[in-house]
Amino acid sequence: MNFVLTGVSHNQAPLQILERVAVPVEDLPNRILGLSERLQSDGAATILSTCNRTELYAVANDTGAAIEEMSAHLYGLGTRGNAAGLADFRSELAPYIYAKTGYRAVHHLFRVVTGLDSLVQGDHQVAGQVSRSFQALATVGQPTDTRLSRMFHVAFRAGRKARKDSGLGWSQVSIPSFGVKLMEQKVGDLSGKSALLVGAGETGRLTAMALMRSGIGEMRIASRSKERALGLAEDMNAVAVSFGDVAREMSHVDIVMTCTGSDRNIILKTDVASAIADRPTDLHILDLGLPRDVDPGVGELDKVHLFTLEDLEQLQAEHQRSIANASEKAEAIVAEAAADFMDDIEIQPLLKDIGESAEQIRAAELRRTLAKLGPVNDETRDAIDAMT
Repeated sequence: MNFVLTGVSHNQAPLQILERVAVPVEDLPNRILGLSERLQSDGAATILSTCNRTELYAVANDTGAAIEEMSAHLYGLGTRGNAAGLADFRSELAPYIYAKTGYRAVHHLFRVVTGLDSLVQGDHQVAGQVSRSFQALATVGQPTDTRLSRMFHVAFRAGRKARKDSGLGWSQVSIPSFGVKLMEQKVGDLSGKSALLVGAGETGRLTAMALMRSGIGEMRIASRSKERALGLAEDMNAVAVSFGDVAREMSHVDIVMTCTGSDRNIILKTDVASAIADRPTDLHILDLGLPRDVDPGVGELDKVHLFTLEDLEQLQAEHQRSIANASEKAEAIVAEAAADFMDDIEIQPLLKDIGESAEQIRAAELRRTLAKLGPVNDETRDAIDAMT
C-alpha cells in the first residue's frame, strides 16, 4: 500500500481552473464518498479543498491506476456531472494536474499544512482549512483508513512544530491580511476610508480584523447569514447591512472586499454598473472568493478596479524575502518529519511479521514442553503459558 496525491493548485493552474474544481465544505462528504467508490477503497481517500488548491489523497495498492481514477474524479468535479463538457474540460485541466506518491505525497501534505505551499507563504489559515476538509471524511459514514488518518494527524503536529520552532508562525500572515495590504497599495492609506465587506465567515472575520488594523474609517458588513453579519459587525464596531443592499452600498464606499464561499458569482456586472453610475471616484474591489464572488466582467467597467487572488502574487516576492530564514528552517523540519513518518509506516508491517513469527515459535515451544510434562491441570498450564 502507498500514499497517493493528485491535484491542482495556484502554483500551476489559473483562477478560472481552480474555481471549477473547488468543492464547498458542505459538498465534501458526497464528493469524498464518490472518490472512495471510484477507487473501491472505503475510508482510504479524502479531498482537500481550499482557496489555493483542490487535492485528492488516498492509500492504494496500484498507484498508477489510482492516479488515473483520481484525475478522472477531478475532471468530474470541474464539469459537475455534465458529460457533454467533459472532453473539453479534460483538455483544459490536464496540463495543470500533478501527482505524487509515497514520501513525495506525504512531504507535500506536510508543507501544505505548514503554509509553505500557500499563495501567501506562511499562511496560518490553511491548517484550519485542511482540518475542516479532513473532518469531512468522518461524516461519510465509513471507517477512516488508519494510515490515511495517521498521515493527516502527524501532518498537523509537524506543521505546528515547524511554525513554532522556525519562527514562521510569528508573522501571522493570511490571504485576508495580504488582501488589505494590496488595497493599501492601490488606494493609499485606508484611514478615513470606507469599506464594504461581503462575507462574515472565518475569512470574513480575518479580513475585518485586517481592515481594523489598517485604520479603516468605516466598515459595513453584509452576509447571506444575517446573524453572522450582525455578530461580526458588533465585534468589529462596524455596521451590518442587508445582503440584498450590497449593490446600493457599493455606490458610496471606497473599497469592497468579498469572501462569501458561494459556488457562483453573487455580485454581477449589472449590479456594479448601477452602483457606480453617479460615483465621482473610482471603486476598488478585491474578490477573495474561490469560486469567485464577483463576475469577471465587472473589471471591464469604467471607474472600477477589480482584483482577485491572482493579484496577491505581486506581494509574494517581498514577503518571501522577509521570512526567508524562517522558511528555510521550517522546510528542514517538515522534510525530516515526513521522512520519519515514512520510516515508521514502512517498519510497522515488518514489526507485525516479527511479532507473529515470535508468537508462532512461542506456541510451538509451549506445546512441546507440555507434551514432555505429561498430564497437567489447567492452573499449571496457564502458569506455564504466562511465563512464556
